[in-house]
Amino acid sequence: MPKPKILVYVDAGTFDGTSRVIRAIAQQLVPAAYEVRAVIADDLAHDAALFDDAVMFVMPGGADLPFCEALNGAPNQRIRRFTEAGGVYLGICAGAYYACREIAFHAGTDGAICGARELRFVDAVAVGSLPPLTGGVAYDATPRSAAAVEIRTTDYLTSAPVRLYAHYHGGCRFDFGDATGHDTQILAVYTGLVGAPPAIVSSSVGEGRAILTGVHLEMSGRECKDTLRGHSDMAEHVHVCHRLSETGTARLEVFRCLLAHAGLTLR
Repeated sequence: MPKPKILVYVDAGTFDGTSRVIRAIAQQLVPAAYEVRAVIADDLAHDAALFDDAVMFVMPGGADLPFCEALNGAPNQRIRRFTEAGGVYLGICAGAYYACREIAFHAGTDGAICGARELRFVDAVAVGSLPPLTGGVAYDATPRSAAAVEIRTTDYLTSAPVRLYAHYHGGCRFDFGDATGHDTQILAVYTGLVGAPPAIVSSSVGEGRAILTGVHLEMSGRECKDTLRGHSDMAEHVHVCHRLSETGTARLEVFRCLLAHAGLTLR
């Protein structure tokens, strides 16, 4: 009998951390219970059996515009059909921007990226980057615009609120306007921003669900150090990794809660 599949997008627009996402998810699952498979845009366009037995599609961090270029049209329609039929879409950072109704992204050197998005799984504007979380530094694809930011979970995700540090690098907050829809849950908020806006949200999509996170719960303090190795200014930014390690146990438990919220069976 085929194993349930977790599909992780690894094509243009995704960054080097994709392998970390695959590993982080796989480590929390019941051994041999799932097949975790990397997929590319060509698979979404041409593999008719791709979503057979799939339970989750993961769009990791990176850059949103290459996602649009490769997946607008028929590939996005397949992702939508999969989700509406009961699948789960997990969007991390750029993958979260990509699945909102609209994106409003402003970076320090790359200008603005604004506009509607096709999937529209969550009826919100994904707003970023968020310089107040990074000492005033707008996103620039270097460690100087990354940070360990405090988030607080809600009882939609954990039985009691949990405060923890999570890795942030250009992610979004979710702007719902006057109110969230009845089919949307706020799973965690940014404590370091005025009004504590949503950092992680979950929304019903037909029979399925979209879970979007502006932070990287899959990133541990140790893995943070690994990403800094080789950078000439590693010493200036390793404090981010140390801060992540302060709440490493809580981060892992909340990450597991997120996977459980997605319906996965954990070890």
